[in-house]
Amino acid sequence: MLVCGSCNRAKSWSCEHCVNWQNEKLPRVCLKCYWANPENYVHVAFREVRRTDILWDENEVEVYEKLKASAVQSQFPIPEYVKKVIKKHLGKMKNG
Repeated sequence: MLVCGSCNRAKSWSCEHCVNWQNEKLPRVCLKCYWANPENYVHVAFREVRRTDILWDENEVEVYEKLKASAVQSQFPIPEYVKKVIKKHLGKMKNG
């Protein structure tokens, strides 16, 4: 899979620390990993986690800066703050 430099390092680190890669090296396990199939995966390096990489481009940078300011004001790191906003939004959708 073609990835940027930082994603390539994250992939390398994930694979280097994956139980499957360290022991069995079963291709069928790797094929179910995010790094092999980001559109349809069940694990990342054999851990049940989900990834979302968001790129704020051009006109969206202003939205990102507002989000960042809100996160700083709320004293949360941006990833945690984004999760809180999403949870709150999904709760409103469920109740509304």
